[in-house]
Amino acid sequence: MILYKIVEKSVPHTSSSDHLLYFQHQLSSMEATAFSNKDAQNALKFTDDIIKQTGPRLTGDPSDALGASLIKAKFEQVCDEVQEESFSVHPKAFLGYIRLIVSLYIISTVFIWINLPLLAGILITFGLSALVFEFFLYYEYIDAFWVKKTGTNIVGIIEPEKEVKQQILISGHHDSAFIFNFFIHQPKLYALRVFGGIGSAALLWIFSWIWTIIQAITNNNPGWVIGIKIFTLVSLLFVLQLWFFRGNKGTPGAGDNLISIGIAHEIGKKIAKLKQEGKGLEHTRIMICSWDAEECGLRGVRAYAKKHRTDLTQIPTYNLNIDCPYYLQDLFFLTSDINGSVPLSTQMAKECEEIAHSLNYPATSKPIAFLTGGTDAAELAKIGVEATTLMAMPWGNSERAAAYHTPDDTVDAIEPEAVEAALNIVWGYIEKKEAEIKSKIDHNLTADL
Repeated sequence: MILYKIVEKSVPHTSSSDHLLYFQHQLSSMEATAFSNKDAQNALKFTDDIIKQTGPRLTGDPSDALGASLIKAKFEQVCDEVQEESFSVHPKAFLGYIRLIVSLYIISTVFIWINLPLLAGILITFGLSALVFEFFLYYEYIDAFWVKKTGTNIVGIIEPEKEVKQQILISGHHDSAFIFNFFIHQPKLYALRVFGGIGSAALLWIFSWIWTIIQAITNNNPGWVIGIKIFTLVSLLFVLQLWFFRGNKGTPGAGDNLISIGIAHEIGKKIAKLKQEGKGLEHTRIMICSWDAEECGLRGVRAYAKKHRTDLTQIPTYNLNIDCPYYLQDLFFLTSDINGSVPLSTQMAKECEEIAHSLNYPATSKPIAFLTGGTDAAELAKIGVEATTLMAMPWGNSERAAAYHTPDDTVDAIEPEAVEAALNIVWGYIEKKEAEIKSKIDHNLTADL
């Protein structure tokens, strides 16, 4: 009776018997339309078929454009309308700060050794500012210095049978990530290697500016500067290895994140089928969204949110984003995004968590860990859309899915049970929101009478 408790909270001013009848109707509806392992296998096949035709899909590459066109063709079979929108993006800028820091650190070390700490401080300040603005906050800080390419978003729309009162975006991204060499070679040392390199740059920033201030006040170099000079040479071991953080090739991108598009497609198929049978949603527009350039700093969804801000905010809009649904036991929902700098909808995350529990799936809700990046939900949350991201993998700096950002990110790395759970949770959320809006409309009609 857990589902009843969820639905009951959203049904205002009705009797207990009305609640029970309402719950029984919703439960029978959910049971009739629940997703099974077969549906999960369909989503996995959708994913595998596209990967076999495209291979890795780095944003702006021909394979990425092909992937978008294949997804569009699939969406057109189930949606009332499909939007294909292109946008400009600088794919290599997002991780470009890494080699920028390495280069500036080397030059700064030279300046340190010839007693020019001010120049060293200025250079390493610019490098660290790129880290802060480009990765910590996901701003387009140094993008203009990298090659521009074209990305493609695909959005399928399924209209309800009656007046639209709300809309739900089910989203993921179809672009692949660059292979992260640190996840292939000595993955257990990932955190040490990353924090060691970044930490060394941060210490050089501190030391260079302290030295600069003392030099300006006393017009002399303090005696302990030899320690700084030795530090810069020793720490080069940590900094130089950052140059090889990522490779030049992309992953197959099955779990991160093409499977999420397969999940969205299965949801679209189910809704379209119910609509054909005259049992479709009455007041909820469903949008199944395949964003591009997520791995480049969420540039695809950002472009869409900027262009469609009015459409996305003039009626209640909810975004249930899906990213990295690898393992059922690690299922959770995000309450914050982009390294903790963007709040997501805690209420929506908790609602999804409750739905998961009602279906006997393990789930929690929690903020994103610092230095783990961000998800597409952040850009929609920024413009006022209620949003959360469903994830199902260990998500921290010390542990990720074994296939994450590696050549092993194929459908074999994804548990079908995790896919099935995602399908049913998404469906449960859609049914919950549809029930709420219908209840609200019924209540308003009763009040008018």
